[in-house]
Amino acid sequence: MIKGAIIGFGKIARTNHLEAYYSEEIGNVIKINAVVEVDNEIRENSKSDYKNLNFYASLDEMYSKENIDFIDICTPPKYHTEIIKWAVDKELHVICEKPFTISLTEAKYLYNKLNTSQIFFLPCHQYKYSPVWREFKSYYEQLGRDVQTFMQFNVLRTGADPGLNTQLSPWRLNKEVSGGGILSDTGLHYLYLATWFMGNPIRVTAINNNLAHSDFNVEDTSQVILKFDTGIVQINLTWASNFRKNEAKLISKKGSLYYFGGEFITKNYDNTEELIGVPNISDKSHYTELYINLFSEFATTLHNNYHKEGIEDAFNSIHLLEKCYDSAKLQRSVKLFDES
Repeated sequence: MIKGAIIGFGKIARTNHLEAYYSEEIGNVIKINAVVEVDNEIRENSKSDYKNLNFYASLDEMYSKENIDFIDICTPPKYHTEIIKWAVDKELHVICEKPFTISLTEAKYLYNKLNTSQIFFLPCHQYKYSPVWREFKSYYEQLGRDVQTFMQFNVLRTGADPGLNTQLSPWRLNKEVSGGGILSDTGLHYLYLATWFMGNPIRVTAINNNLAHSDFNVEDTSQVILKFDTGIVQINLTWASNFRKNEAKLISKKGSLYYFGGEFITKNYDNTEELIGVPNISDKSHYTELYINLFSEFATTLHNNYHKEGIEDAFNSIHLLEKCYDSAKLQRSVKLFDES
């Protein structure tokens, strides 16, 4: 049995993470005994609701009293670097919510530290386990890399996720804590999906705006265009919608996929149309299944020879995210990698 502790006991930890750990698929291979939560009120109130968990005020206190193999970081991004550094020093494996860090400087530091350690690091890039995005990836590979494609993601939200305490301003709106707005928060998922489909982009163009929230110090709307050797990916994100919805398209001369929300993907190929049943990705109830698959990979990898793909993926996502913010700030397209 792999034993772990959750660090940060907010909304995502209580819902999707714990639900996944308690599932039939994970419950017999991973056991969560402990939680570290620095907020005194949250920690004390949680003790009565989660009697099977031991709550601690600090990492060191928890470590001195618990025998664990890994930590699962569910804190806001600002605190990731400090916690990961502590875990490496204690030789504990790490699962970490996205984004990996709030800056490329921090990402470079942790990349080097993790790469020279014996730690297995897995970022919560759980969208890779979604049946919707697996259909898109499979279809892209079916088309072949000699076919130029256009892919578009449209992500509509009514605002930033308020988290656990809906009486306070969401931490996602505090740039010092979150690292950025909707591009950093939700957009990161689509950046790593784009590179998962098509590899590294050549150029990045981004425009950030505040359409509905002029008082935010982070963007509420973002448009990103990624240029690849094999095509273009466009990502449109907003917290300024009056409804919640996800849409996606993959278009080429050979065929296309369309997802307009709901429970079907429309596939067009060789002049035939097919409806493919999928979960509604705008419904957060299916997120737990994604975490079950993510945690299953974590457990399987720990029982075998673990790899460094997780840290590569996490670092590359922050590298691309920073290039997006550079483009928005400079108001022009930028190269992903400088020419040597």
